[in-house]
Amino acid sequence: MSGLRPISMGAVSQQVRQRRSGMLEESIVIPENKRVETTEFVPLAERMKAEKPEIAECLRVLKDMVGEDMFARRFDVLQNINRSGKDLLIVAGNERLRTLLLKDNLKDIMTAFKVENVRIVGGAGIGGFDAF
Repeated sequence: MSGLRPISMGAVSQQVRQRRSGMLEESIVIPENKRVETTEFVPLAERMKAEKPEIAECLRVLKDMVGEDMFARRFDVLQNINRSGKDLLIVAGNERLRTLLLKDNLKDIMTAFKVENVRIVGGAGIGGFDAF
């Protein structure tokens, strides 16, 4: 015999189901840190009102420009925004969101925040461990 084994379609189907449900993916082990605590996610516009009022005003202008639905889907889910002069740094939750913001909303962002340079960092999900 040549060493080839027959393929069981039942076994292949089971592997496909497990792969799609994430069961065959490598589990991420995050070391426990007593000083780090998990809190409930608060939409960006609410956080900025309390933490950075100057950013909150720009977000209000941006919301008027892009509409409430798109703002909720693309901007309220952002992790952070920082501005320094004419530069803006946006931390998105994933690469897909980063790409959508760059493709569809870059001009709106630059206009609302009155900045010349925008850097959007994606992939900061899973506690930030995969950001860079």
